[in-house]
Amino acid sequence: MDASSKHTSGGLSAAAAAFEFALVWATGFGVAAFGLPAHVTQDDWIAFAVLVPLIAVTHLLAREREKYQGSHLSLAPMFAAALMLPPALAATAIAIAFVPEWIRTRVSWYIAVFNAANFVGPALAARAVFDALESGGRGSWTLAALAAIGTFLVLQYGVLATMLRLARRVPVRDTIRIDCVLIDAGLLSLGALAAALAEEHWSLVLLLLLPLALDYRALAIPSLVEASRIEPKTGLFNVRHLTGALEQELRRAERFGRPLSLLMIDVDHLRRINNSLGHVAGDQALRLVSMSLRSLTRDYDVAARFGGDEFCVLLPETDAAGALRVADRIREDVERSGQGAGIQLTVSIGVASVARAGTTADELVALADRAAYRAKSGGRNAVAMPPDGPVEAAERALAEAAETDV
Repeated sequence: MDASSKHTSGGLSAAAAAFEFALVWATGFGVAAFGLPAHVTQDDWIAFAVLVPLIAVTHLLAREREKYQGSHLSLAPMFAAALMLPPALAATAIAIAFVPEWIRTRVSWYIAVFNAANFVGPALAARAVFDALESGGRGSWTLAALAAIGTFLVLQYGVLATMLRLARRVPVRDTIRIDCVLIDAGLLSLGALAAALAEEHWSLVLLLLLPLALDYRALAIPSLVEASRIEPKTGLFNVRHLTGALEQELRRAERFGRPLSLLMIDVDHLRRINNSLGHVAGDQALRLVSMSLRSLTRDYDVAARFGGDEFCVLLPETDAAGALRVADRIREDVERSGQGAGIQLTVSIGVASVARAGTTADELVALADRAAYRAKSGGRNAVAMPPDGPVEAAERALAEAAETDV
């Protein structure tokens, strides 16, 4: 979350807090509009008793997909509950699922409340659409279920994209992806099938347990794709991901006239650490730097290992002054971390910002690299901007050649 934005006591920006307030009240009004069921059958209570632990357990088996996205296997039993149970019972069953999740993760209360509302609300809306379209025939049941699935997806993704945009300025494209929507649609369809089979006989629902298990295995595939973008030694993104993100952010910055900055971070005297303390200490130094980068950057920043002793941090929505502040905090934190680990560890950081339209990724990287060299040549453990003149490139080449000879 952007630390520069105004926050309420709960940690949300004023706009995000107002949006969550409206969402929670709308969900509450939705529950009230359905009202308490006039008559709850024994079959309803049995289904409730079965679905509550099933939803809770499968909700804990979430798979990470992308930044800001997760695959919840619980969508299937949640949707089955929405179609099978009286709405008040369905809302209760879905809300209960977030209790064990909160106990395990200990996320902030406002995040837990938002997540619960963003499942309960779309489920109630989907039930309302289903009831309006379903008239008793097989064809109408299928049409009503498809409409309910569409309603759930539109509302849940719309609310999530809006909240992330207000709270963290996350682009909509990072929240709504066609592959993720298709995965969720498949899970909702499985829940609808469970509700249809339960009308014939509840034991038929057991036939869907194997497809549900296969879905869980399939949900690991996006995580494997994500792992291919991670540099294993540090846990940061690799150069390939950084390059793609940089191209994308440059286009966005130019289209909307938004600031964009890049940090090039050189670990000072890493070779000396390796030679004097061993490569284990050198690897530890790299991990300490990566930990500082993760702790001092926002969710939508991109911290990557550029190669060897070099790291990069892409800072969207950040001008030169803001990037300098981030860089100096990183420099101080790395030095402090090194002292705590008994390693003389410092970094030299170059800061470059997009100053004109048409700046390419290579140009921005070159500017940040020149700035990092300036920080190193000035004594290291420093932060610098690119020099104004072109002479420094030749000076750098001569200095690097001299170091190679030594």
